[in-house]
Amino acid sequence: MIEEIQEHFKKEYPREGCGIIGIVKGKKRWFPCRNVAEDEDDFILSSEDYFDIVKRCDILAIVHSHPDASNEPSITDTNYCNALGIPYWIFSYPAMDLNIVEPQKLSHPLIGREYEFGVKDCFEAARDWLAKENISIPKREPFEDDWWKKGLNYFSEKRMNEWNFKKVEIPEKNDVLLFQIQSDVPNHCGIYLGNNVFFHHAEQRLSCREPLNALWLKYLAGVYRYDA
Repeated sequence: MIEEIQEHFKKEYPREGCGIIGIVKGKKRWFPCRNVAEDEDDFILSSEDYFDIVKRCDILAIVHSHPDASNEPSITDTNYCNALGIPYWIFSYPAMDLNIVEPQKLSHPLIGREYEFGVKDCFEAARDWLAKENISIPKREPFEDDWWKKGLNYFSEKRMNEWNFKKVEIPEKNDVLLFQIQSDVPNHCGIYLGNNVFFHHAEQRLSCREPLNALWLKYLAGVYRYDA
């Protein structure tokens, strides 16, 4: 398997190569993935590839290379590893020295979080709020930057149903609110708290409670209730 991974890194060089180690019928298997990052010194694993692979196996690790560099994790590597809850296997290339980074369970305050896409964003805020209410949403997949501009929909009705959330008309406490802001698909979420107040974490803002006023209602695309 290491030879397969090395060959993929060779093809991707000087960009970072990436992929997934999955478990299929009790054995490890390597799944190469596309790196859709715009920056040559970064990697963003293709969501399309991820969704296809996760249907076929249990994910053991997310893998990527550090071309002409050490295998020490960057701050971004560590943050994403923790957010996804999946080990990161980082290889130096071409030396192929391996560093396995295990995710750490971190606790962030619900109110007043600094925004960081993929780590502390609207999805994580909603998931953490619901966890406090004993409602569980599965671990997130890697979200691509500006995914709503790329034909991706992480908040599709099918996905919400897979998470045991059913669409309703009138919001009640702990319902998930999906917003469609200058987009063809829902691209923001929050949690309804009652009395026309909701909790969310918008880009370039701190997480907060906010009135569900006419401005936000204009963008409201759906209300979903947990139905285990």
